[in-house]
Amino acid sequence: MASTFILQLFLAAIVPALADIQMKFTKYPESVIAPVGANVTFECEVTVPGERLTWRWALPNHTESSWTEVAGVTDKNVHTKLIVEVKSNTVDTLYQCVVWYGPISLVSVPAKLTVAKMIPSKSSTRKRVVTAPPHNTVVLHCKEPISEPPAVIQWWREIKNVRKQIESRHGVLVIHNATADDSGTYICSATNELSKGSTPSETTFLKITLDDRHTRFLEREDEFGPVDSEGIISVSAKVNDTVRLWCDAVGSPPPRITWSHERKDLSHAHGHVLAIPALTVADEGVYHCTANRQRRSWKVVALQPPRWEGSVGNVSACEGSVAEVVCGTLHGQPPPQVYWLLNAKPLKLGAGIQANDSVLHIERAEKQHAGIVQCFACNQLGCAYDGTLLTVVPMQISDEEYLAEAPKTLHSSQHNKKHRKRKPPTLVPPSRPNITRFSDDSVILSWSHQNIGLPVEFYKIQYREVTNSSNGNDWQTDNTRISHFTHSYQIDGLTPNTYYKFRVAAVYSNKDNKQGKSSSKFFLQKGSFQAPATPVLTDVEAISTNSVRLSWTWSREGGVMPDGFYVCYRTVSSAGSYEKAIVAGGAAARSVVISHLLPDTAYEFKIWAYTAQAPSNFSKIKTAKTHRESVVEESSRAAPSDREPAAGAAPPALLTGGVLGAAAVLVLLALTFLLCRRARRPAADKKGSVPESGGANGYIPAKVPITITANPMHAEGGDGGVEMSFIHNNNTGNDDTLPHSRKNGPARQYV
Repeated sequence: MASTFILQLFLAAIVPALADIQMKFTKYPESVIAPVGANVTFECEVTVPGERLTWRWALPNHTESSWTEVAGVTDKNVHTKLIVEVKSNTVDTLYQCVVWYGPISLVSVPAKLTVAKMIPSKSSTRKRVVTAPPHNTVVLHCKEPISEPPAVIQWWREIKNVRKQIESRHGVLVIHNATADDSGTYICSATNELSKGSTPSETTFLKITLDDRHTRFLEREDEFGPVDSEGIISVSAKVNDTVRLWCDAVGSPPPRITWSHERKDLSHAHGHVLAIPALTVADEGVYHCTANRQRRSWKVVALQPPRWEGSVGNVSACEGSVAEVVCGTLHGQPPPQVYWLLNAKPLKLGAGIQANDSVLHIERAEKQHAGIVQCFACNQLGCAYDGTLLTVVPMQISDEEYLAEAPKTLHSSQHNKKHRKRKPPTLVPPSRPNITRFSDDSVILSWSHQNIGLPVEFYKIQYREVTNSSNGNDWQTDNTRISHFTHSYQIDGLTPNTYYKFRVAAVYSNKDNKQGKSSSKFFLQKGSFQAPATPVLTDVEAISTNSVRLSWTWSREGGVMPDGFYVCYRTVSSAGSYEKAIVAGGAAARSVVISHLLPDTAYEFKIWAYTAQAPSNFSKIKTAKTHRESVVEESSRAAPSDREPAAGAAPPALLTGGVLGAAAVLVLLALTFLLCRRARRPAADKKGSVPESGGANGYIPAKVPITITANPMHAEGGDGGVEMSFIHNNNTGNDDTLPHSRKNGPARQYV
């Protein structure tokens, strides 16, 4: 038998690649600011039901390994929610939901729970004096505290210890054409509307006088916000927000104010305020206000949450080869921090594993690297991720390597000792099957088997539906007997949008059977999915009486990377279904040898590429005819020739005499045995006994019931047999295909 190779597409049977199917979150947990005493509800929802949905939390300055699980409420493994009570000791916390598909998992973007609070600035109780010439526009700012959510600024004018609230749009006090009557005491305070907290009052004494007539700015730059080393005020706002820049220049006479930008024409802009509605990235840059050669500058930055441009596709790598995941182009302001997750756990970067903002490079892929890889990018506005399913195809292992690694108990040197009992035959089960979607109602299974223990005569496929509320229905068995050298098979007639489990059973040379491990739950999703490009079958060549070599080429051509290839073949004279063979080597394979074919027979072949959720189109069919058996092989089965005997051989006459003598001795012994047996037989049978001779049609009923097992996989000691005396064909024919009822019990389901 040709060497057997293991091809286990690790995890690809469990869940498809994110970019190729619609497995995603339709609802994420959203960040929220809440006061003490509130109950906050986070929700998550996915398109494809998972085996389970869980929640976890971490502090904002966490490391990626410091997540802690917390219980939530899940509905039908599609929707989950988490209710958090905000207490007095609650701190800002990140919450994230995780959906599990077998051993792999996908995590949502984290949501931040921020406790409403306000931290007064050190200068919130300050008192200051501001002077300005008359007939100017006076612009005054109030020091804003650190507040979540941003505080609301209010202004009052105090006259004779009586405060009167002043309308102040946008938290800035603006007095147009100020006169001496506007001189007085002005008070501002900040209030957090959620926490109901407020800062102490900040007092400004305004004096309108002609004592100071030169052009100047009323307030220092740091009254407006952070200032860099060049004295430029930093202003940041979210995209689509409105930005207002206030120029507080005064003088006598009042100066003319103009605005400018390093890239834009602002010749039309005049006045003490410059409004930028619906801020965009094109609006970024440094703005200047100029008044009589006095200038003040602002640097405006448009804040953007992270986002990935482009979508990552399937990634498949052979064990030991390079694997690269490219997440596309990253956008965001401020520049996002990037980290990588594998099955919801942080990837440890270092020797052999490197990453930058968009590319993960694994020097030598291992099976432990298989699963869902996610690239997360986060800044102060939120997080975004992209991801894919990384498939790792294990190295090919030959039969000889299996035998070398087999347990020593199978080849114990003590088996010849007389005092030891004879060991039962070793039944090595098939491997856990890998599942790939072929259509809305069909899948293809592939498996492997170690060539140790008793030989396998054939395989059977079993499957069952699995529901969330139970372990699933009874196992169903496909009727087809699959050849011992075939390790792939197609199951049709399944129900779309349903979870299934599959397993492979082997029937051995002693007619016993054993099932392999069942697959993880596989969701057969209905719909169309992006498929890989069709391979081109370039050459089909017979290389022996029972084997043919196939070669092909494959180009991505804008499609997705396949997980591997399947070969379909059948005899040219047949109109039946195709045999299917999975190709070892995964996506990198470009040739395969198909064995166990009939000699001197024409076969047709075609090939297709596949992912976990979509096969490509079939290649064009090519044919090849296996070699005829050689003359030596034919002559070995022919009758002996009349050639002269070789030197030293016995003469033909002598050989003939010896044979005749031996035959005479055997005949004599047989006659003696029959005579002795007849002498011991009773003279007459009992009344009512069945005569030895047959009936009218030659029927001889069996004296002892002989149990016939209709199915080789029927368990020992079961009730599935029939007794020979109850078979109603009366020995008149040899048609073993006729159905017979069983007398010993109800029908059972067999493999």
